[in-house]
Amino acid sequence: MALLLKVFCLNAQNAISGYVDIENVESATEIHLSQIDLEDISDTNKAKQIATAIINENGFFQFKKSLISNKEAIYQLHVTRFEKALRDTLQVGQLFLLSNRDSIHFKKSKIPFETYTNSNLADKEWQKLIRFERQLRNTDLKKEDSLSEAYIGNLKTYTKDSLEILMVKLISIKQLDNKDLLEKDIAKNPNYYAALLTELRGSDIERSEYLFLENKLAFLTTEVAENKYATSKVIIVLLGLVVAGLLFLVFRLQRRKSQQAIADLSKQEKNIQGLILQGKSNKEIAGELFISLSTVKTHITNIYSKLQVSSRQELLQKMQNS
Repeated sequence: MALLLKVFCLNAQNAISGYVDIENVESATEIHLSQIDLEDISDTNKAKQIATAIINENGFFQFKKSLISNKEAIYQLHVTRFEKALRDTLQVGQLFLLSNRDSIHFKKSKIPFETYTNSNLADKEWQKLIRFERQLRNTDLKKEDSLSEAYIGNLKTYTKDSLEILMVKLISIKQLDNKDLLEKDIAKNPNYYAALLTELRGSDIERSEYLFLENKLAFLTTEVAENKYATSKVIIVLLGLVVAGLLFLVFRLQRRKSQQAIADLSKQEKNIQGLILQGKSNKEIAGELFISLSTVKTHITNIYSKLQVSSRQELLQKMQNS
């Protein structure tokens, strides 16, 4: 009973444990644990080493939970073994998701770390994603363009419909980014990525992990806004030209109409109009033209009607603009 309790306590303290086949790792005596930022997932050389564990005579190794973050993060185990045939070193490793609430155990196998059990649900989902991506890569498509289109479409559909854990969705999106396909898909589906970014901001995932997506969206949103602004400026200029053209046309029509109206005046009406423009009163006009005051008034009424004015002031303005 005491022995069982001791084993349980050891397992409770360890986040990572397992075995490697001594014969298959040759002269290796240590296993290295590293953490990898999502940004560097495609380049494991940038992994930050956390700790080293000694492999005992049975091939057993372990790492304590105190080494692991309380948030899900990407870790790597690797061992450097000596290849007798090649007389060279070969690094064998395995990536996985883990938090200090979980535990992972590696079973002894010919290829180190190939077989393991992990209580972390995100890692289980990630391994399914890896298998799906492997199937996509093995798809026999003839054209490179169609391969890219197919890859984007299938991976995004799988991410949207089959992945439930946000961290794994983010890893999937990063895979697109690493293949230079993310911007293309954001341009086609901006609402999907905007919603995903909102979800990420509300989660406990570190902002540094999804900063690449935030930057991509900000850049594309700015680019779209600038394009819309440039288009708006062109539209405004074109509308301004149209309005200016219409105003000029209206002005020309009014001027032509005014000139036509002037041409329609009788000789006497033109004489009276000229005297009005000189500032003559009705009485002065009657005296100068040797006609009655009532005749002057009748002519003025006809002039106003033909020129569509109602006063001497309007008549003066109209003549100045003609």
